[in-house]
Amino acid sequence: MPVVALAFAPLAGDAAEAVRALPAAAGVGQILGPEGRSLVLGMASNLRRWAASHLGLGRPPLAGRRPKTNLAGLATALGYLETDGGFRQRLAFERLMAPLVPPSARRDLRRPFFLQLDLSARFPRVTVRGADLDPASAFGPFRDRRAADKARDAVHRQFPLRPCDHDFEPDPVLPLGLACLHAQVRSCAAPCLARVGEEDYRSLAARATAWLAEPRAREAESALPPPVASGAARALVVDVGRAAVGLVPVRAGRVLDAAVLETPLAALEQALAGLTWPDRAGGDDWPWLTSWLRAPKARACWLVVGERDSPRELAARVRAALPPRFGGNVDATRGRA
Repeated sequence: MPVVALAFAPLAGDAAEAVRALPAAAGVGQILGPEGRSLVLGMASNLRRWAASHLGLGRPPLAGRRPKTNLAGLATALGYLETDGGFRQRLAFERLMAPLVPPSARRDLRRPFFLQLDLSARFPRVTVRGADLDPASAFGPFRDRRAADKARDAVHRQFPLRPCDHDFEPDPVLPLGLACLHAQVRSCAAPCLARVGEEDYRSLAARATAWLAEPRAREAESALPPPVASGAARALVVDVGRAAVGLVPVRAGRVLDAAVLETPLAALEQALAGLTWPDRAGGDDWPWLTSWLRAPKARACWLVVGERDSPRELAARVRAALPPRFGGNVDATRGRA
């Protein structure tokens, strides 16, 4: 179920009649002006009420509040797209907004930061990076550099990985050991001073990677809110709608619109068996995905999907992530910001 285009109705006649024809449901609305220019594009919990408020047909504003600009004199067409599920509404909005305002010009979106722990390095360490890194060694996303720095410090409190970026050959009498506070207070395993062997140090880094990849373990051992997603190649957004569950595949930070499926809960396993993660096209969606993942009222769930996860195993994880009204427990598996 890929994102579809808006349905438009001309406003040449009675605007009130066009507004009444809109569904009183959640979705994305757009009002066009002269020459087809976009006057406003927005997400709405009630499309009919949203359009009325922009065309001077809504309720009067509360005392002391500034009324919305009345676009009735400029509007030429009214478009809408009804959506079932909060994440699918945000996805439709972002796809429609992208050609109008580039992400770099939007004040509500920022490029996220990630933690990287590359186990292929000789002496792995945790670093803070942007989105241009190997997804297999990335953990995040974080809204800003400060949040990523706090997460990196939390990893160092749990595992004595080296915080420095020095190149060295291990030697117990290296001069840098005298000037390194981390080595002196033993907050670092100090592989530079041969206090731990190379294999043992890489095993320590592997344990840190497993800890970062397991949300419940991080919550039990650290007061810091953990990342809600890894940079894994495949992920799945479970978006609960009014009548169906939306399955939204994500590959390396790009939402795969054409592979989105909707399914009733009874046919969940069959739908998951037919789910695909085709090669991504276009840039990543991390700026707005990060905003959604960290939103306190986000209702959908994010699941990292392994290459060998069977439909039955994935269906069990999806059911566990569903809200209580579906017999699941959303807090059991979803990351929290």
